[in-house]
Amino acid sequence: MPKIISNSIISSSDHRDEQQGLHSYYCLCSEFILVIDMELGQMPRRETDNSIILTNATRMYKLHAIQTEAKIVKRGENLFEKQYRLHCPRCSLLIAYETTKHLKGGPYTYIVQGALNEIQGVPHEDWEQELPGTGPATGSGQVGGEAEEKEDSAVEVELQIRADENQSAAAQARAFLAASLASSSSS
Repeated sequence: MPKIISNSIISSSDHRDEQQGLHSYYCLCSEFILVIDMELGQMPRRETDNSIILTNATRMYKLHAIQTEAKIVKRGENLFEKQYRLHCPRCSLLIAYETTKHLKGGPYTYIVQGALNEIQGVPHEDWEQELPGTGPATGSGQVGGEAEEKEDSAVEVELQIRADENQSAAAQARAFLAASLASSSSS
């Protein structure tokens, strides 16, 4: 009987810093949107709108979304950001955005707060939380001036438009899900 020689290496790791495996995320309408190598809850968040930051150079992920119109968002005094928005292919809910035209072309992809969930058909727990800067006003109102008030109102209008768009898309997604469940239960 000939000898069998093997050069294979066996390795085991009992202590891991990250959970291994892939994580799947779904839109409110139950459409599969994202598979990624790390939980979204462990990712950093953007201070301006609380979006989840995906670093394109270090994260492995597949995002199933349709890129639509570019929007220009005012972020402060003379600061504007051009967003290339990514929507759910099924219900058109705003899922993510990038600051470059090509998907994964820039350093980051931003996932909109509350747009995705690991459980299919269930809204994420932070879906209805307030975005930074949209809560009740604090302070005496003496600081700044007319220009600052106009800037704040422009930002509030943009955030309200975004919230209205997401609420409208969420209502469509819920109606679509309800109709799907009704048709499958009658079958």
